[in-house]
Amino acid sequence: MPQLERAPEPPYGAVGRPAAAVATAPAPAGGTRAVPARALDLVLRYAMVGVLVALLIVANALSPGFFEIGNLRNILTQNAAVGVVAIGMTFVIIAGGFDLSVSAVAAAGTVLFASFAGHASIPLAVLGVLACALVAGLFNGLVITRLRVNPFVATLGSSSIIAGLALLYSHSQPIVPSKAGFDFLGTGTVAGVPTSIVVLAAGFAVGGVVLAKHVFGRAVFAVGGNAEAARLSGMRVDTIRTITYLISAACAAVAGLIIASQTGVGQADVAANITLDSIAIVIIGGTSLLGGEGAMWRTLVGLLILATINNVFDSLALDTAAQSVVKGSIVIVAVTLDAFTRSRQR
Repeated sequence: MPQLERAPEPPYGAVGRPAAAVATAPAPAGGTRAVPARALDLVLRYAMVGVLVALLIVANALSPGFFEIGNLRNILTQNAAVGVVAIGMTFVIIAGGFDLSVSAVAAAGTVLFASFAGHASIPLAVLGVLACALVAGLFNGLVITRLRVNPFVATLGSSSIIAGLALLYSHSQPIVPSKAGFDFLGTGTVAGVPTSIVVLAAGFAVGGVVLAKHVFGRAVFAVGGNAEAARLSGMRVDTIRTITYLISAACAAVAGLIIASQTGVGQADVAANITLDSIAIVIIGGTSLLGGEGAMWRTLVGLLILATINNVFDSLALDTAAQSVVKGSIVIVAVTLDAFTRSRQR
């Protein structure tokens, strides 16, 4: 019986596709085309470190004594309070939250510290301020997690409440304590290092270890990255978020202690800009406003950038309006870099 001829089959590659398709397939991700992409990702990741280095070079050129020990000590001392607040703000923002009440908590902390120090020992006064701050942080956390109020609105409202209570408590008057040791956090030293700098360094060290190494830090990233996935995996999302507000309030209270110790007075209308400055520090450092991404070392970079700008502008006696323009521009650049990085990841 005659055999029927079969039409010739098109040549196929090893994976079942036509050879032409195999020849024109895109290069694998690990090929040479990925090298520039990885380099760009590296540049984006450490862009603000480069900005800090450039600023330090410019600062030294404009002010030759910038790197003197005395000047560096002054820079860190002047920015210790806002730096401590930024530490707590980092936890909140990574967890996908927002805290606008830190200025009010810090101001109330100055009032309570000055008041408590007049009736109790300094350690007891410090503990009393921290206890009151934790109540404020718990209030924020419960309103946000239990009542499902937007963090922006909830902390804006609590900021008004706390500021009003501080004014009522102090009768809108500054409180000046006379107890010895009240100024230790602000002007005292530990082994020759200003106490405020020691507190700031300890805060960054502990916060960095918790975020990078501790299970709670990993949970904060998980909640900020995808709260529903974290909940389905068994994490107590509401509890974790509430704890971040407790941390933020405690840091704001410590900032209030430092401010009161530096100025020697408790006043309910101080630290008005500390909220915006702390948020700017976190954003400038590279922590994402959308949550789930960030690091404590990034916040440190943001703090050093902001502190360097402030010092240079002060040394040159330039207008504070120009300083605001520069700060705002850097924040916009930082947010733009974050958005571009996220789009590349998607």
